[in-house]
Formats: sequence, C-alpha cells, structure tokens
Amino acid sequence: MLNAKGSRRSALALGWMALAGLWATAAAIEPARADGDGVTLREEPDGRGATAARIDLRATGLFRPDLPPDEKTSEAKMPKPLDIDIQTRIIFRERRLDDAEGRPKAIRLVSQAASAINGEVRPTAHQLREELSVLIVERADDGGHVVAVSPSGSLTRAELELAQGVGDPLCLPSLLPDGPVSKGDAWPLSRAGVMTITGYEAVESSKVEAEVESITDDRAVIVLRGEAKGTVLKASGTMTIEGRLEFDRKAALIDQIELNRTETRQPGPIEAGLDLKSTLRIVRRPTAVPSELADEALKDLSLEITPARKLLQLIAPDGRYDLLHDRTWHTYWDDSKLIVLKRFEPDKDRVTAQCNFTYGPQAGKGKHQDVQQFRDDVRKAMGDRFSQFLGAGEVDPGDGGGFRYKLGVQGREGELGVLWFYYLIASPAGDQLLATFTLADSDAVHFAQEDENLIGTLRWNDPPLAVKP
Repeated sequence: MLNAKGSRRSALALGWMALAGLWATAAAIEPARADGDGVTLREEPDGRGATAARIDLRATGLFRPDLPPDEKTSEAKMPKPLDIDIQTRIIFRERRLDDAEGRPKAIRLVSQAASAINGEVRPTAHQLREELSVLIVERADDGGHVVAVSPSGSLTRAELELAQGVGDPLCLPSLLPDGPVSKGDAWPLSRAGVMTITGYEAVESSKVEAEVESITDDRAVIVLRGEAKGTVLKASGTMTIEGRLEFDRKAALIDQIELNRTETRQPGPIEAGLDLKSTLRIVRRPTAVPSELADEALKDLSLEITPARKLLQLIAPDGRYDLLHDRTWHTYWDDSKLIVLKRFEPDKDRVTAQCNFTYGPQAGKGKHQDVQQFRDDVRKAMGDRFSQFLGAGEVDPGDGGGFRYKLGVQGREGELGVLWFYYLIASPAGDQLLATFTLADSDAVHFAQEDENLIGTLRWNDPPLAVKP
C-alpha cells in the first residue's frame, strides 16, 4: 500500500501484486452439450496435485503524497504529485487443502515475492523473508479477498501485501460464469469478481462485464471490460479494466490472465492519492506436489489461521526494536525519526486511534529520563489541550527488558474529548523511545488495553536486526 511517504506500503495499495496462489484441479468441465445449451467452466480442486503460479504487476503514474505529520497546518500547501514506477512479482507452488466446511484454503511454497518502487518517490524494495516462504491462505467470506499467514512467524505489513492482494488464485473462480455458456454470452461480473481484479475492499458500483470470446474443446477465452468504483481503507477510487482470461478446459483451470487497468484514487485517512496505469499478468500451470507440501511434510503442521498467526511484525527502520500488532494497525509514516501507525477498523469504517514512535536522547546504560520530568514535559507540551492526568506508573517490561512507564492524559482537541497514553520506554543500553497513543473519549471502551497489548510485545534488539532496503 502507499503510505504518506510513498514508501513501503506504496506498491501494494494500488493493486498490489496479486498475491500468490493457485491450486491443483481435477478435470471437471462438462463437454459441450449436443442440445446447444453451452458448456460449464468450473474449477474443481482435488488436493492431490499442485499448481504453479506467477503473478506480475507493473504500474506507472503519479503518487499524490500527503503532508508529513508535523507539517500539517491550515496554511500548508500540498506537495506536488510525484512520478512513480511500481513492479511486483510473486512466484509459488500451491496445494489446495479446503477445510471441513469447504472453505477454500491452500498451502503455498513461495520461491519469489518482491516489490520495487522507483521514480521521484523514495526508492524502496521489499521481499518475503526466506524463512516465511510457506504460507497458509484462506479465502475471505466476501469471496474477493484472502487471508494469508505464515506458520513460521509473523509477516511484516509489506510482506503481507506481497502475500495477499488482487488476483489471488483462490478468488479467480469468481470471474467465471455461474452456469453453462456459449460463444458470445455475456454477464455482469459479480462483486467478488470485481474485488478480485481491483483490490477494492468495498465496491460502490460496477459496470464490469465478462463475455465469452471463444470456446473450443481445449480452451475458453473470456473478455473482461468496464469500470468499477470502490474504496480501500476509506480512499475512493475509480478503475477501468480491459483484458482477458483463458480457461484450460482439460486441466479445469484459469491458466492465463492479462488485464490493463487505469485508476484514479483519492487520498484517504491512510492512503495517499494515485493516478496509475497498470498491467496485471497471471500464469498458472498444473505441477507435481513439491516435497515441502507433501503429506509427510504437513502431517504435524496445523493449517488453522489463528489470531496469533495473524499478528504482524513491525521492525524499526534501524532494526533497534520490533513489536507485534494486529491487522487493524496500518503504517502511515515510516522513517528513521518517526513511525506513525493508524488503526482502521472495518466494522466502524474509520480510523479510531493513532500511535507515534519517536526516539529520545540516549540516557546511558541502565538509565532513563526521570519520570517526574517526563510528566512535566508532557504537561507543558499539551498546553491548553490538557485537562487532567488519568494515572501513571511503571509497566512490567517482561521479556522485552529495560524500563517502561505509562502516563494517561485526558484533554480536548477543539470540541472533541481526547485520551492520550504516553509511554517512556528505555532499553537496557539506555536507548529511549517515546510511544504516544491518541484516541477519542468515545472510543475508549472499545479500545480497552490495546496500547498495553501492543507495547507488551516490544523487544529491543542487540545487535539491531538487519533491515533490507
């Protein structure tokens, strides 16, 4: 996704690199009927074979950045749009292992998953860590998206966006007709189908249509064209689509897709604005089951997608600390001086909290700022916004080590009642980190101890983790 800096989430919020995945299928295509009623195009996975897939996304256009968090004033002018070039690729082999309820699920072995962003924006590159190359992927209830985890550890937000996104093979059946069709037959693409090829989380309207261009004994070709409007993290977009998919009737598999997409997306509370032209290409082929996905290799592996497996890892740009957070937290800003997370909750359809991380001065081994001085500094910085302190005290650092102190503050921003939770965090070596959570009074009950849950996972790294550019 594209964050305000145009950095690590950039490539993906647009349409991302259609997440990796596919599945083995048994031939389940009805032959052309003598009565001229048409043929049925359907994928029927059997779990005994595997599918190899490659998904490429290339996009060029304009990135419309937001102002940095500390420069937002009523007099500030918006930055000029920046040229951007995005390339993503994911290559994997996949085995379908649907659950007992029939929910589409697959286990994937990824050989390559990477993205690169260039142009006038800050160049960035991301790739899936080798130790997380096995993924468990499940189709979401909306039918147009997937949920991906690694049984070997927590993904970062950038890795997640390489692992789940537009064009995921588990969702490709939503592009096929519901019943028998013949050459020339057309139908409006379902909402799940539109989500699959646009990446929109919600579809406001769609004029995307599918039409059978040709059918032979071996193949069927379907043309896709039209316009869709939708949203991603409350950012509204309009996308035109033109392209085609090819269905291998003998393998019962959508084996090729090429779509040209043009999108204009307005800035949202988390995403920057975009004007992009992109090409999405997907190639799939039946293949032998790799040893890593064979029954023997999976016999002791749970395929359940648990809340713990869904946690994401945030690694500081300099690698000095890392922590875990749930998927409602999104990286809005990320550089060596400041990390900003925003909590977007789909059921509320809005941002409900924000968390900032900034470094403080080095205090010396085993030391930290005096907590009374810390309270005084917070009180002074808040000025007229301050109403009262809600409580303060030292927090058990657990396995994270060092020192942690929490300070609660109640105040106002204009007419809005606001809560702030300040954390003074120091490593055993004396590195200091300030974490600030901000939320409306009205969201406090729902927020509960989310701040403590997140800070409780923070770990200092000595030496710092190696962070790839």
